[in-house]
Amino acid sequence: MIEYLFTFPVYIENIGINKSFVNRLKKIKLKKFEFNLNNYSIDEESIACKELNNFLQEIAEKIKLDSFKITKTWLQKYNKNNFHDCHTHDPANFSFIYYLDCTKNSSDTLFYNPLYPYYHFNQYRVKPEKGKCIVFSGAIPHAVLPNKDDKRLILSGNVNFYNE
Repeated sequence: MIEYLFTFPVYIENIGINKSFVNRLKKIKLKKFEFNLNNYSIDEESIACKELNNFLQEIAEKIKLDSFKITKTWLQKYNKNNFHDCHTHDPANFSFIYYLDCTKNSSDTLFYNPLYPYYHFNQYRVKPEKGKCIVFSGAIPHAVLPNKDDKRLILSGNVNFYNE
């Protein structure tokens, strides 16, 4: 008998906040989209890499790969009642969410099982906290619930892990 086990890891760590980094990102003028304020493809990969380096390197070692490269980043600000529908990212990559600003009223990120919406059996909610970073397989469906404040600010992106 052959058994295949498909797993999709989610790594969560509070890596802290560099206030000057956050203040720099808060100065970026964001474009208004239907559900939130976004500035896609901001040119901050090298800066994000510096902020997330230790956490991403720890994950690379855990999954037995040598290195990583952040391939894309974007900033999202959620005002009251803003949300982000259920979506996935490139399933070949990992993605991250780095909470830069939020309050106890900021909306949770909701992760669904990889078979959602065809088979709905498990959800995992992550409560935003300043400095918390989540790294997860791009194949995992996730959403942001309607926000209850005007403070939720995140830096998100995609990252590839590889052997050199």
